[in-house]
Amino acid sequence: MYVFVLCPPFCGSTLLWKILCSSPSVAQLPNEGQFLPEVKEYLREDPWGAMDLPWERIKAVWELHWDQTKPLKLEKSPPNLIRVVELQAHFAPVKFIVMVRNPYAQIEGLLRRGGDIGRATRFAMRCLRVQMNNAELHNSFVLTYEQLVSSTDGVCRSIEAFLPELGPLQHQQQFSIKGQTRAIVDLNTRQILRLSTSTLRTINEHIDPEVLAYWGYEPYVPDGTHGLKRLGSKTSERTHKLTDGLMRRLRRL
Repeated sequence: MYVFVLCPPFCGSTLLWKILCSSPSVAQLPNEGQFLPEVKEYLREDPWGAMDLPWERIKAVWELHWDQTKPLKLEKSPPNLIRVVELQAHFAPVKFIVMVRNPYAQIEGLLRRGGDIGRATRFAMRCLRVQMNNAELHNSFVLTYEQLVSSTDGVCRSIEAFLPELGPLQHQQQFSIKGQTRAIVDLNTRQILRLSTSTLRTINEHIDPEVLAYWGYEPYVPDGTHGLKRLGSKTSERTHKLTDGLMRRLRRL
């Protein structure tokens, strides 16, 4: 069975992937499939554009890296969410796990890496629209980042039912993500508070409320307290970084 995580970038796919990989039944690639050296030239040339790809070649390379003794073969490259038709044509049997996240948190992640506000917002809206179609697939399991981090045990039980070969998932451990080891926590508030009032207003010029409503989200309109909350969040983050750095140094002694 092939399992593809369909999730936009900066929306929690790495956390979900690590939880899924806690099952001994899962064969994982050493990296996202799009970055494997043998196929990177195809998959990274225009990752979010429509183009014909040599899927037989890509599949053959991925098969070499998957442990063939395990029943579930997992892949999570974000651009896969626009390639569902091709994936269903070349991988069988196949199931999809479709996940989205509050777009304001995703946009913050894009902006922190040098993105443009308008472009980042339009990209987030595009991802949510595509995922609306993917959510209608008969062989898909649909969730949000917010459900994953707030009701982890229940979500894991539901995924186990969707993929019986998994067995129990080990979600109570700490996970190393982007160099930080931590338990599962909701980072939405922290990330949204990094956005200034002017940035939020610009984002809201490109937001589609109907698309947000489909996923249970609402436009975030900053009130007079946003600046104070943002300042408090910055102070808390600095304190956390200082404390975390101190603890790491103490552990090395």
